[in-house]
Amino acid sequence: MAETDPSGSIRENRADLEKTAGRAYTIVVLLGKNGKGLGERRQIARGLEQQGMTVWIPEDAIPREMSPSLAEEEMLTHGDPDLVFLDVDSWGTATEFGQFHDHRTVAPKLRVLVRVQYHPLYQTQPSYLSDVYLTHLAVFGHVYPIGAAGAVNSKNARDLTTLLATRYAEVKRIKPELTR
Repeated sequence: MAETDPSGSIRENRADLEKTAGRAYTIVVLLGKNGKGLGERRQIARGLEQQGMTVWIPEDAIPREMSPSLAEEEMLTHGDPDLVFLDVDSWGTATEFGQFHDHRTVAPKLRVLVRVQYHPLYQTQPSYLSDVYLTHLAVFGHVYPIGAAGAVNSKNARDLTTLLATRYAEVKRIKPELTR
């Protein structure tokens, strides 16, 4: 990777940071659509960073002259992320899901956020994409419905990402053997 890739410095400093902080160091990657979605991911990142996590958003970290599809894969496979959140809300993010849903290194870390009407357990019209969601759900168990209008305790992408990342960091500190 290029020198601008933050993964090398994160990997080199991770042990020192954990020792200094006296707790596990959690790296979260936020993937999703641009525009309004990018602004929302930046808001989520600020909240998680305030809780001591490192958050990587590809649009902010990858130089424009680099291919995002190649650079993202390099970061996700060699950058030591703990969690990778993907809010599937466009054809581009569906393509990212297709790229990583069965990647042996990335897939277990992947937390997929899907509009409830496309979630394999709640949909009314099955599709190829919802079929792949079902496979990911069955194998890795990380496909979460979001945006259920009127549903009890419904979560949006920001709330669900924050809830899951915060709990993961807590488990990593208290019972690190569960996160390996």
